[in-house]
Amino acid sequence: MQAALARRARLGDNKRMARLLLIDNDEKIVALVALLLRKLGHEVRTAPSFARGRELLAQEAPDLLLSDYELGPERADEELPKLVAAGILPPTLVVSGYLDDALVERLLAIPGVLGTLKKPFDLATLQAGLTRALEEAERRRAAAERLADERAARDHGSLGDDDDGDDDDGGWELISPELDAGNDGACTGDGGAA
Repeated sequence: MQAALARRARLGDNKRMARLLLIDNDEKIVALVALLLRKLGHEVRTAPSFARGRELLAQEAPDLLLSDYELGPERADEELPKLVAAGILPPTLVVSGYLDDALVERLLAIPGVLGTLKKPFDLATLQAGLTRALEEAERRRAAAERLADERAARDHGSLGDDDDGDDDDGGWELISPELDAGNDGACTGDGGAA
């Protein structure tokens, strides 16, 4: 819960810092985009491949993964599902100069991929895409947290442990065989003989 509160404080408005992981194999693009993201106030880690990105994700989950689509032999539509299967894909924004409708649809079908951003882009477009993705990621986190809290409350209540001070046992009635001499030992729903 404290981590969620810290994340909300950090992401409460788009002037606050987010922890980002940038995966791209073009050193010049990485240097430029990382510089721009840092100037916007974000903490940025970089990886030149999905393999290195996987190592960094296993160490610490960022608030958002910003990934190029094609990294030489690695492609996001093949590598991101592996990260999902490993349980380490954070909310993700995929960037590429080769986006078409079919590719966008494939990418958005991957759980955790929040959107795409077409290259080339300017700082305003990057900032807007990043802000939308971070807001959507936070909305999804909050919804998942609410759902988990509701399930926990429902599960707690369904066990009959309502801590209201009475000795009820959730509607169960225990009948010892000695006290129910008229019953031949069969269990029935109404507490009577079968």
